[in-house]
Amino acid sequence: MPELKKTIKLLKNPFLVFVFIYKYLIYFKLKLQFKNVGFGTRIQRQILLTNKKRISLGKQVLLMPNSRYELITEYSGESFSPNLEIGNYSQIHQNCHITCAQNIKIGNNVVIVSNVTITDIIHPYDNIDLPINKSKIKTYPVLIGDQSYIYNNAVILPGVTIGKHCIIGANSLVNSEIPDYSVAVGNPAKVIKKYNFETKGWEKV
Repeated sequence: MPELKKTIKLLKNPFLVFVFIYKYLIYFKLKLQFKNVGFGTRIQRQILLTNKKRISLGKQVLLMPNSRYELITEYSGESFSPNLEIGNYSQIHQNCHITCAQNIKIGNNVVIVSNVTITDIIHPYDNIDLPINKSKIKTYPVLIGDQSYIYNNAVILPGVTIGKHCIIGANSLVNSEIPDYSVAVGNPAKVIKKYNFETKGWEKV
């Protein structure tokens, strides 16, 4: 019954009808382009967005403008099957750079602020007879847990797991695991605070 009343109210307001139709048109357009997409997701103009069929977006995801999403399917003669997942209600702000050749998973309600770099790719430099950009790449998956907040200019390197409800400080370089409910800052990033469930407070480490 409440849903019926809501529908009747919607039909009585032409503007709400227009907004409703517009959102569904955007939704169906994105459904055709991406591997998966949830209702209410918004994608603003990007610098680069490749291999969309390998990207899954949850409900009400917001991708702000001028970022680069590069999903690599071939490099230096090798084939890759990249997978990028961004969970429900997550946001990626301006000028971010994500490169993926294996798997990057960003959880629900995650905020990634401007100028952040996330990659699951390493360019080896062992063979000095080859230019570094011609060498075969190595890949290690990246996971960013639900409710985490990544501040400006942070760099998330291959093989990193960031836990649930974590803060990564501005200008931090994350090259190792960050446990749940932690604050990490620095280059390389170190945990400086953790949440104590017994005292119900954040404590310095």
